[in-house]
Amino acid sequence: MRDIFQNIDKSNLYESIHKQIALALIEGRLRPNDKVRIRAIADQLGVSVTPVRDALLRLVREGALEMRGHKDLRVPEMTERQYDEIRLIRLRLEGLAASLAAENMNAEAEADLRDILQRNELARSAGNAAEAIRLNRLFHFRIAEYSRLPKLVEMIDNFWLLMGPLIAAVYNTGGQVMISYHHEIMKALSERNGEAAEIAIRADINATAEVLRTSGLLRRGEVDVDLPLPVPGGLPV
Repeated sequence: MRDIFQNIDKSNLYESIHKQIALALIEGRLRPNDKVRIRAIADQLGVSVTPVRDALLRLVREGALEMRGHKDLRVPEMTERQYDEIRLIRLRLEGLAASLAAENMNAEAEADLRDILQRNELARSAGNAAEAIRLNRLFHFRIAEYSRLPKLVEMIDNFWLLMGPLIAAVYNTGGQVMISYHHEIMKALSERNGEAAEIAIRADINATAEVLRTSGLLRRGEVDVDLPLPVPGGLPV
C-alpha cells in the first residue's frame, strides 16, 4: 500500500485516525477497489494496529469501506443505481448549501473561494492532479460551510466520503468539465444570487455524473447484498 498518511497527534487517537482515513477517501487518495491494510496504515501513522482497526470498522459501518472476504478490505466500487441515488441527494443538499452561501456571502468568504478556485486552476495547469483534486473538494466543502448550517455540512461531507474516490478517479479524464461550472458558481455567489448558485452547482454535479457514466467505473446491475460486519480480528493486518 503506497504512503498516503502522516504521523498524527495522539491526544485523541481514534478520532484523529478516523479523520485521516476519511480525508484520504474524500480527497481521492484512496481509489475504488484499492485494498486497505491495517498494518500499512498503522506504520504510516506511527500508531498500533488496534485504533486503526477500530477506525476502519467505523468506516465499514458508514459504507465508506467494504469487506469482500475474510481478509479483503477495500474501497467499494459503486453501481449505477447507487451512484444515481447519491447524485440526486447531492443535488438537493449542495444546491441548498450554495443558495444559502450566496445569502451569507461577504468579502472575506468571496476572497477565500476565489483563492481556492485560482489555486485549483493553477494546479490543473501544472499537472498536479492530487492538489487539483484536493482543491476541487475544498471548494465544495467551503461553500457548504458558508451555508452556516453545521448539520447540512455534515451530511454533505458524508456523501463526499463515498464520492471522493470516484471523482478523483475521473478528474483528469474529465478535463475542463471538472472545473468549468465552478466559475459560474463563483459568479453567482459574488452576485449574492442564491438561485443561480444552486443551478450552477447542480450543473456541476450533473456534468461530473456524465463523465462517470462513460468512465466504465460504475457497475451495472443491482446492489450486492451487504456482507455481515466482521469481528475486529477479521480485518486484514
